[in-house]
Amino acid sequence: MKKVIYILSAISLFAACNQEPDLAELQEELGTAQEEMETLQGTIDSLEMRIAKLDTNRVAEPVKLVPVKVRALAKQNFEHFVKVSGLVSSKQNVMLSAEGNGRVIAIEAQEGDPVRAGQVIIRLENDFIANQLSEVRSAYKLAKTTFERRARLWKDSVGSEIEYLNAETNFLAAKDRLGQVRAQLENTKIIAPVSGVVDNINVNKGEFVGVGTPVVRIVDLRNLEIETDLSENYLRAIKKGDPVQVEIPALGLSQEEKIIFTSQFINPANRSFTVKVALDNENELIKPNLLAELSFMDYKNDSAFVVPAIAVKKDLKGNYVYTVVSDDKGNVVKKRYITTGYSFSDKSEITSGLNSGEQVIIAGFNEVSEGQEVSVQ
Repeated sequence: MKKVIYILSAISLFAACNQEPDLAELQEELGTAQEEMETLQGTIDSLEMRIAKLDTNRVAEPVKLVPVKVRALAKQNFEHFVKVSGLVSSKQNVMLSAEGNGRVIAIEAQEGDPVRAGQVIIRLENDFIANQLSEVRSAYKLAKTTFERRARLWKDSVGSEIEYLNAETNFLAAKDRLGQVRAQLENTKIIAPVSGVVDNINVNKGEFVGVGTPVVRIVDLRNLEIETDLSENYLRAIKKGDPVQVEIPALGLSQEEKIIFTSQFINPANRSFTVKVALDNENELIKPNLLAELSFMDYKNDSAFVVPAIAVKKDLKGNYVYTVVSDDKGNVVKKRYITTGYSFSDKSEITSGLNSGEQVIIAGFNEVSEGQEVSVQ
């Protein structure tokens, strides 16, 4: 009978082992096992601590200190700059237009050619005006001769006053007419008013142009400037003659220039004033309308405490840095609350909270806290 019971129990156990496990049961078993493990680990930790206190022959493992880099605080020069963008422009960027009507008979310069002030670039047909000028010049000579003779006779009381006045009137009218025709003849020439380079020519030989038609652009690449607007807050800091660092990103150029103009007018729309900077362009690489980056120095302190901007941290109480103080325990971290001034690039000015000679942590500050012992590298 007992054998039957044993056999039935074995069969039941075998069947139970081959049944599909229930998820909830497994999760419950896992939770129980984890609790038992945590309890066991706590017991192990407690025993290790008690053994460590009682075992006088045990050698304690050395504590690994966080490595940090420090800098001794000392007064140094600090400069703050304001950066703005501006456009390059030419002081002599001239679009010439025709001052008379006519057909283009000659183009005496090509695009890209250098020209000097007073040089003729384009000529318009002038045969009709030239003939007029010849006639008017002859009439002028006659009127002048007649007037001079009448003037001599009138001086000697010979002839009537009317004859003298008529001769004078005719002479002055002929003189005016001669001036007008000469001006018309000059209007058939398109002359460079400034020295520079022919940037583009908008007409071809044989084309007819009218008064006011744009025909030629001349650009003087040697006399360039940059114009930009600054906030009215910089009125006292920026003045004529101040140095400016100029960068032309498109050309990879960087050079120092000077302010040549500061406007005395504040634009009410954006509360700004205009600043112009001269631009040296001896090699003529810089072109009008290129984008330029300008750096104006608006603040300078020759005896400032300066730290890396990244080393300045902030909490609810304010800005702070970590310093290192050496005592009996070694190199210990101290938290120092500070007041900052200007910040530029990767530097921050410290106006209060630190003294000369203090060791400020400049690397490893993210891994330390108040009172922690560290290793100074």
